[in-house]
Amino acid sequence: MIVLLVILISCLLLVAWLRRRARVERAGLGLRNEPIVAADDSSTPMPTLYSTRYRLVGRPDQLVRTGRMLIPVEHKPRARRLQDSHILQVAAQCLLVEDVYGIRPTHGLVVIGGGKTERIDFTPALEQRLLATMAEMRVVIQEDLEPRPHWVAPKCRACGYREECWGVEEAN
Repeated sequence: MIVLLVILISCLLLVAWLRRRARVERAGLGLRNEPIVAADDSSTPMPTLYSTRYRLVGRPDQLVRTGRMLIPVEHKPRARRLQDSHILQVAAQCLLVEDVYGIRPTHGLVVIGGGKTERIDFTPALEQRLLATMAEMRVVIQEDLEPRPHWVAPKCRACGYREECWGVEEAN
């Protein structure tokens, strides 16, 4: 009987600890009680989102429900500050969420190093900027043009297109 009581108390403590951990995680994202619908690192895996309309594929790190809306969350733990590429990535995820689920997110979130959460408002202007960037990228690919590279040493060294961007001599 005592063993069962110890097991019951242990289970209750474990449930309480897991709930507290989930609250702390949501608070770290700038959320209160909004449930995390899917996440890459959870038992509810994040689905890959496809849009034939925009010819776009992506997968946010997390989707958080706020009312009827789904908010994409992207984690950049090594980033010290918000980058333009982070903004466009979250904008693309917002576009995908709208196309796949039929409800436009008002914003997305980027969590950078140190747990700082940056809100990215998904405005019509940001959507137009994203669509223009996607169109420019497609032209580069279709016309086999050289992209305008920006040297980011660790990423460029690991990239399979390094030689096309930089040539063998410049990459080393």
